[in-house]
Amino acid sequence: MIHWAGIGVFVIGMVLATPQAWAEKADRDKPTMIDSDRLNHDEQKQITIFTGNVVLTKGTLVMRGDRMEMWQDAAGNYFGIVTGKPAKFRQKRDAVNEYMDGESLRIDYDGQQEIVVLTNNAIMRRLEGDVLMDQVSGDRLNYNNITERYLVESGDGQGRSRMFLMPKSGTK
Repeated sequence: MIHWAGIGVFVIGMVLATPQAWAEKADRDKPTMIDSDRLNHDEQKQITIFTGNVVLTKGTLVMRGDRMEMWQDAAGNYFGIVTGKPAKFRQKRDAVNEYMDGESLRIDYDGQQEIVVLTNNAIMRRLEGDVLMDQVSGDRLNYNNITERYLVESGDGQGRSRMFLMPKSGTK
């Protein structure tokens, strides 16, 4: 249970720091491919567990980890939990040469709402090409791929929410 007293909650809209650009729209219509060392599928429960060097690719979206549980709802939306040391997430932003790049020990993916939740040592970076532009970190990071907004929480009394911003080029 989260104790709200003492929790540092930091809400940021990336649209405030950068020109408005959404996650790659073309990714929504791309097929999903998952590679792993092993997979175990339960047809009755409609859940698949992938283990060992797991890599999910859907257009520019790439998630990596040691283990992934994946299931699908009746409407065809995918949901998953990726764990690793660390588990990783990366996706190109639409119409710009920028990527959102995140890592944590656990990543929950909601394909219906396009929400990624990074838990335990969560870090999310905005990269222009390979250059770090912004970075946020905390215990739990909720990232909405559609609106490109985050909610960063540090609620265990040990950590802090933190943001790192590079100056815009041409500013003094």
